[in-house]
Amino acid sequence: MKNLLLFTALLIFGVSNAQFIVWETTFDTPEERAGWTFYDGNNNNNTWTIGKHVVRKAATPNMYEEVSPDNVLRYSRYIPNVVGGPANLKADYNNDIEDWVISPEIDLTAASGDIILAAMIGRVSTYNTTSTANNTDKSVFVYVSTPLKPVPDVTDFKALRTDITAAYANGNISVIPKILKITNADYIAAGNTLFAQATADLSQYAGQKIYIGFWQNNTVVNNPAAISSNPFKDTNSSATFQIDEIQVFASALLGLEDVNAPKIVTQLVQNPVVSTLQLQLNPVFEPTTTFVKVYNMAGQEVLATAYKDQIEVSVLASGTYIVHITNGTVVEKLKFIKK
Repeated sequence: MKNLLLFTALLIFGVSNAQFIVWETTFDTPEERAGWTFYDGNNNNNTWTIGKHVVRKAATPNMYEEVSPDNVLRYSRYIPNVVGGPANLKADYNNDIEDWVISPEIDLTAASGDIILAAMIGRVSTYNTTSTANNTDKSVFVYVSTPLKPVPDVTDFKALRTDITAAYANGNISVIPKILKITNADYIAAGNTLFAQATADLSQYAGQKIYIGFWQNNTVVNNPAAISSNPFKDTNSSATFQIDEIQVFASALLGLEDVNAPKIVTQLVQNPVVSTLQLQLNPVFEPTTTFVKVYNMAGQEVLATAYKDQIEVSVLASGTYIVHITNGTVVEKLKFIKK
């Protein structure tokens, strides 16, 4: 699916513009699943989780099954492999009005220009191309990391919702969160596939570290406990919402930071970096007397080496790093992204 994400992102930016992946997850590995935080608002053991894709394959029997892929981020009110409703509905699902999932840190400090979050959203009904179950959406709540509270918890996302509601009531409609939205038409346009792409614009968060949150608010009939104030009335209430992959693209990257450097400076040969970091050295640097150190965005040194044509960085986790190049007199700093 990554090829589809990449192709669609190119269409979003326009084929004349470059695009870079600045963050991604497929949920397939323990490392990618780490850092996602789940909150079961009513403690009924039914909340967001990472598991198999849930679909209904036929009109009869009325049954939802777990199918591949094995690792999707999902909320579903259905019990797999149980025939007929309401038996196939999870107990107390109508009180799932404060179920949240919060992402790991998404580092946009090196991102600029157009920044797009792209997610592959899974179909719920595979036998019916007009089923309303496939018309689904979620608000993308964004928390901006601050020195006072760099890592948020669920109370911060609830506070975001409260602040948005108050601002909206005062006439500020610009505060409405971006939305990941998908319909039957999107699946048909994608070739009637199991997944189709939804996007949200995150350009306003360029240069910052953010966390995103998704919220489940079951606004079922006669459910007075659900959040019902605008702009969230009758929203975020999909019976099933599933994401197979998320990527964040940027049309440009913040480039060079240099200290005590002449006009001609070191450049990155490629960015993002996959396994080896290659530098086009400033002519003032002699390769045999140049040293390289790499720091993560927390300022911790993660690699130190004498200069090489190809510096091995495959052991580094995906994210944004700062490389220092020095000969003891001149120091240059560049940001790069490790995929």
